[in-house]
Amino acid sequence: MTESLPSRQHVTGSASVLGASAADEWAALVATAVLGTDRRLPPPPLPGWDAWGRAADPAVAVLDRSVAIVAARRAGACPVPAPEGVLRPAPFDDRPLCPLPCGIRLARILAGEHDVLLPEWLALVEGLGVQLPWVSLPTLLLRARRNPRLDQVVRRLARGRAAWLADAVPELGVSVQGLVPKADSPPFAPPPRMPDSGAVVASIVTLFVDGQATWATAGQLRILTAAIDPVWLPSLVVELSRMPFQAGTERTRADVLGLAEFRLEMHREIDAARIATAPSTAPSTAPSPASSSAHSSSSTGEPA
Repeated sequence: MTESLPSRQHVTGSASVLGASAADEWAALVATAVLGTDRRLPPPPLPGWDAWGRAADPAVAVLDRSVAIVAARRAGACPVPAPEGVLRPAPFDDRPLCPLPCGIRLARILAGEHDVLLPEWLALVEGLGVQLPWVSLPTLLLRARRNPRLDQVVRRLARGRAAWLADAVPELGVSVQGLVPKADSPPFAPPPRMPDSGAVVASIVTLFVDGQATWATAGQLRILTAAIDPVWLPSLVVELSRMPFQAGTERTRADVLGLAEFRLEMHREIDAARIATAPSTAPSTAPSPASSSAHSSSSTGEPA
């Protein structure tokens, strides 16, 4: 004959017994744990808790009974009431999502890796016509609190989502309306493009050959590397890669080389995203920055 299930009244009564005895059971176990089971043995379990106190080792029995009480408390806890009001949805953005490689590149820049390229990254993404990465928007807004011009650029690219995020998460401490820059504040934009980038690359290489590219010049060399035409970046990377070791310039060479490689990869990612988001057309035969540089070098005799 099949054993009958316990009645609802029996289950309710057992739950009430456990709930009433849980506090006393926990207090007794805490007192035993404080003194130690070698000085005070745990008291017999209260009704309903005896199933978890059968271990031969008193310390293990205390742990088993403690775990049972914690599990029972968590299982019987009431859910936290929902906050008052309903969070309105973020404004709709019909632009394509930011490509993953570009978003990862932005995260690296915001983490401090060649942050001189942040204005150019934002300008390239704005020209690409894609959304800002959602995951990086809080960091951009927090950084923009110290730079009203950057705040303007971020809010323009984020459209209404910057104000929505500032209102939805007041803990960020970001203004919903945005910052008003002063009239004399410099624009947040990439460095002006050099009119003769080939000559600039040759000058940078000459500074390293002559041993004059010390760490004191690193800041200016970063700006020059961020301002040259991207077509010349492969040439700069090749020249700096094969530069012989010099103790006085090695730190600067590694820094400028890393920046040039980073910027070159950034442009390649943007170009790939532009091709992926462009309407379907005939295959393009336009050369990439690397191939254009190689062709230009072979025809003019400049280093490739």
